[in-house]
Amino acid sequence: MFVLTILINISLGSVRIEFKDIFTSIFEDSNIHFLIWRLRFPRVLMSIITGSALAIVGSVFQSIMKNPLVDPYLIGTSAGAGFGAVMALYLISSLNVSVSVPIFSFVFALLASLLTIALARKKDVIPITHLILSGVLISTVFSSGTILLINFSHRSLTNVYVWLFGSLSGITYEDLLFPFLVTILFLLFAYIKNGELDAMALGEDEAKILGVEVEKLKWILYIFGSFTISVIVSKTGIIGFVGLIIPHASRLVVGSRHKYNLIGSAIIGGIFLSFADTISRTVVAPIEIPVGVITSFVGAPLMFILLKRGGKG
Repeated sequence: MFVLTILINISLGSVRIEFKDIFTSIFEDSNIHFLIWRLRFPRVLMSIITGSALAIVGSVFQSIMKNPLVDPYLIGTSAGAGFGAVMALYLISSLNVSVSVPIFSFVFALLASLLTIALARKKDVIPITHLILSGVLISTVFSSGTILLINFSHRSLTNVYVWLFGSLSGITYEDLLFPFLVTILFLLFAYIKNGELDAMALGEDEAKILGVEVEKLKWILYIFGSFTISVIVSKTGIIGFVGLIIPHASRLVVGSRHKYNLIGSAIIGGIFLSFADTISRTVVAPIEIPVGVITSFVGAPLMFILLKRGGKG
């Protein structure tokens, strides 16, 4: 399914391309070659990397915070990363200050996440409702700051909303390497720690009895996950709900053990966002809908279902 996803999403678009033409165009110097291998293929690869990264981080965050509704988008991590990226671009373009976009993105992603947790914490517990409300508050603050910065830099409102809801338009091969490496490293680290994550799912006290350094592992994964999100957001903008719904889908398919769930989340997340991006660029072609709008239409109803189930529990 994963391999077929790549072929289908390369084939679909404002210009429909047959499967056989995809392969025959590899060595041709033609318009079809340029369309497939310079425009669509890097975009499809980036959608797979982005979907996988968001899903893996969502799965890990849900485990270490023992909360099935945790998502980098909902707890403000993505909004903070977006604000940091735009601030860095503003400093570069408007004030001629040389700064690193990923570093700024990471710092504000981590700041937003910590503020959300600090606001939501009630003694040593983080209730689901408090977490969601705090995440909405922090996301609103940082998203408002993002719009303010973009207005200061004289960009059009259309570009503002496309960026705030995520877009994979204009992705090139040069944009792929760093997000790919960071995503693979985070996946490998989380996979190595899969047994400890399983133990933490039983409860922190049980995990400590089993010899897990709970607090240390939580902070390492939290900081590493925030960095991964910041790298993705600095390239694609803010794409919501993938980190919320895909880990649940993966658990339905492969179970809750992290040994399988992390890989399942990566594959299903890549498939999901790749199709979401194809829909975003084809459903009202030649106009392109921000991909985050598509994921929100799918994610918001599913979040409502999860909340209702959580309430019954």
